[in-house]
Amino acid sequence: MRGKILDAVEAEKLTKQYRVYLRPFDRLKEAVTRRPFHEIVEALNDVSFRVTSGGSLGIIGENGAGKSTLLKILAGTVRPTSGKVVKRGRVAALLELGSGFHSEFSGRQNIYLNAALLGLGEEEIKEQEPAIIRFSELGDVIDRPVKTYSSGMYVRLGFSIATSVDPDVLIIDEALSVGDQRFQQKCVDRMTKFREAGKTIIFCSHSMYLINELCADTLWLHKGGIGDYGKTPRVVSEYLASLKRGAENEGAENKAASPKSVSLPEVVIEDIRLVDDKGKRLENIRQFQAVVVQIKTVCTGPPLKGHVGIEIGQPDGQSVFGTTTKIAGLRPIEFADEQIVELVIPSIPILGGAYRAIVSVGDEHALRLIHQVSSAPFTIESDRPEFGMVWIEHHWRLPNTPRAF
Repeated sequence: MRGKILDAVEAEKLTKQYRVYLRPFDRLKEAVTRRPFHEIVEALNDVSFRVTSGGSLGIIGENGAGKSTLLKILAGTVRPTSGKVVKRGRVAALLELGSGFHSEFSGRQNIYLNAALLGLGEEEIKEQEPAIIRFSELGDVIDRPVKTYSSGMYVRLGFSIATSVDPDVLIIDEALSVGDQRFQQKCVDRMTKFREAGKTIIFCSHSMYLINELCADTLWLHKGGIGDYGKTPRVVSEYLASLKRGAENEGAENKAASPKSVSLPEVVIEDIRLVDDKGKRLENIRQFQAVVVQIKTVCTGPPLKGHVGIEIGQPDGQSVFGTTTKIAGLRPIEFADEQIVELVIPSIPILGGAYRAIVSVGDEHALRLIHQVSSAPFTIESDRPEFGMVWIEHHWRLPNTPRAF
């Protein structure tokens, strides 16, 4: 009998409230008079989730949604007002830029300081030191005070320490976006190896590319509470749809405002067509029919390398399938002038209903979204009476039916 997989992180009903004083003197007045002179600001409200050992959780949301507060609670630097967090194993976190560093210490001294705080002994730190410096690429400046480092150098050193101490749970926030794209990709590759090694990752980002690539489940925070929580493709779709609705509402309110010039993306998705294997445009699609999604792009500037992604989903945002040229292991596409990229589906197994395709173009590291467009709705017709979203090959075995095992 297989043992039960334990949760690496369990968060139950996390709530965090802060006391806000309008004037510094109000603290003293409150202490003397025993009367409240503060306002309560709630950063988190009743947030619960679990991350299994070896699982990966993305945390998304707009600025001010409570993401940083939640990460600090998970890392243990902030206590919740109510609720509890249970963590199993060694936890390493890269949170706010420069947090945990002593500005007067050198980079090398901060390696020893941070690694010791994470529970490593002196011999273990000495053993890991060369690998940390090598990955950070800061060998030339490692003995300088970190107060002389740029923000990118802070990230390099912090990420190198956090991922070199063999943590069981790795918590990474948006500080990673400060580094250059080449180092960001290096970090993503290391996090991918962590995930493959059965480590637990909690990753907060505004990059939906990274969230989709690294996280099996996603928690969407909205005004301190849970906007949605579940499998990443569905939650990201709901989140992006919410942002789009918000932008449309804001645009409707600002119709009277004078128009502003808008620069075009470097690569524009000009058209999305669904055709059959002979190139004939499809209005309605039969289940199990061969379908080719043609994506026409226009490069508005000099040639640019990048990747194309496509997601097929229902009009309500429920994702059915998604992939990218990067996930497929293909080299970056060199966009120049007009081009057509095709996704070939030899036999589409989706059950009958209305669907749409969302096409995205990202940079060569699949870190930055350049342009995203949704296709016109299309219909899949099916004679199958089964329910759900896809048809799976199957057959039944009834009692007293001969079995092969």
